[in-house]
Amino acid sequence: MILAVTGVQGPPDGAAIEAALRRRDPTIRMWTDWPRGRVAIQSAASAKTLCAAVQGAGYGVMVQRADGRPAERGSVGGIFGRMLLYAVLGAVLGVVAGIVLGLGNSMLNPDCTRPGSSGNCAIGVGVFGFLFGAAGVPIGALAGLIHGLIRRHG
Repeated sequence: MILAVTGVQGPPDGAAIEAALRRRDPTIRMWTDWPRGRVAIQSAASAKTLCAAVQGAGYGVMVQRADGRPAERGSVGGIFGRMLLYAVLGAVLGVVAGIVLGLGNSMLNPDCTRPGSSGNCAIGVGVFGFLFGAAGVPIGALAGLIHGLIRRHG
C-alpha cells in the first residue's frame, strides 16, 4: 500500500513517521519519498492500524492506490446504509416538523380557536405529522445518496 503523508518538513519528520510505523509492525518494509510525502509499505498490519500510527505521530495520512490516486472511500453498501439512515432521520424530523406546524395551526388559526370549533384542527396535527414524515423519507434518502456519493468519490 502507499500512504500519502502531509506535514513532512524534513528528515526528522520522516524518522518520526518511520519509528511510529515500526512500533506498530516491527517487520514492516518501507520505501520512502519524503519530498513528495509518500511511503510505500509492505506489512501484515492493516491500513487502518498504520494510518492510526502516522496520525498518532502528528501527521495527516491517506491511503493511495498503486497508481498514486487516492483510494476510493465508502462502498455501495455504505451508500445504501447511509440512504436508509437518512431516510429514517428524514421521516422522524418530518413528523416532528409536521406536528409542530399542526400545533401552531391549531393555536394560531382563528377558525380553530373560536368556541364550538369541531376539532378538525386537532385532527390536522396528526395529518400534518404524517404528511411531513412521508415527505421526509424520500428527501432523506436523496440526501443520503448525495452524501454517500460525495464521500465515495470526493
